[in-house]
Amino acid sequence: MLLSSVLAAAALGGPRLLRRAAPALATIPRFAAIALSLTAVLWIAALVALGPVVAWMSSGPDWLPQQVADVCDRCLSAASPFGESAVTIGVPAIVPLALPSLGVVAVLIGLAREFAALRRSQSQLSLTVRSASERVRLHGNTARITQDTALLAFSLPHRHGGIVLSRGTVASLSEAELAAVLAHEQAHLDERHHLIVAILNGATRYLRWIPLIREVRSAVPHYLEIAADRAAKQAAGTDALAGALLKLGQPGIPESAGKLPAHAVLHAAGSERIRHLVGAPRPPASTALAAAAGMYAFMLAAVIAAVHLPFVLALLAGCL
Repeated sequence: MLLSSVLAAAALGGPRLLRRAAPALATIPRFAAIALSLTAVLWIAALVALGPVVAWMSSGPDWLPQQVADVCDRCLSAASPFGESAVTIGVPAIVPLALPSLGVVAVLIGLAREFAALRRSQSQLSLTVRSASERVRLHGNTARITQDTALLAFSLPHRHGGIVLSRGTVASLSEAELAAVLAHEQAHLDERHHLIVAILNGATRYLRWIPLIREVRSAVPHYLEIAADRAAKQAAGTDALAGALLKLGQPGIPESAGKLPAHAVLHAAGSERIRHLVGAPRPPASTALAAAAGMYAFMLAAVIAAVHLPFVLALLAGCL
């Protein structure tokens, strides 16, 4: 009951906490993106950990062969922290014990489907870009320049083309602003931001309707953009990056590429991030809330270990 309540509270109240903690999290953007991704995965792991907890209080696998049922009963008794005081419920133990396995399968299938979809969409975009662009060196970075007059600025994984800019973008930006955009996109590639987003979205694919998971999936790309902004700021300065962001606004991708997942590309855009560049003060409460979110993640990890460790130790000891 306690574990269920904690998970439900986070699922419903977590989005509000994360939004209020955002100013503090934005000061450590890459760490925040990774930590939030791990928190989402830990939440799912804690959810499926409810299965072994229920198994401790179950009536046992009555419909298994007697010898197998006896072994299972001994393992459950050895693993249970409740001892003889456990409340018996009318659910065969093997049913809730299967929940972690189902959770692992769901995560693996989600990852496989996510990477397959991304590979198809990125390959499609890569063919479009490679057929209508030239490879050049700009400010120490390798980029592909398309003939589009529209503003295009984004990055794909290296094998699909890397940094892509349009002639319109190159013509619109000053040399310093162009250097900032290139540094921003190169940071996405160097820090493997595409991979972080793909793993998060794949692992949470079948639970993305939960408010906490939905908020994390929305926030992580934003923090990765801020992380790339920091690299660009160091390379070209605040003024150059702010000017580039204002000019680019929301750059697109070639229309011939068709509809792509929102995270298939990462791009330098968004005037709303400028306040992070100029060091806008953050509310004092945001730091405390960010710390609270971190403590919650540690608590989930402790709960998961506390649930699964007794089962592992019981099995290693031969369920004696």
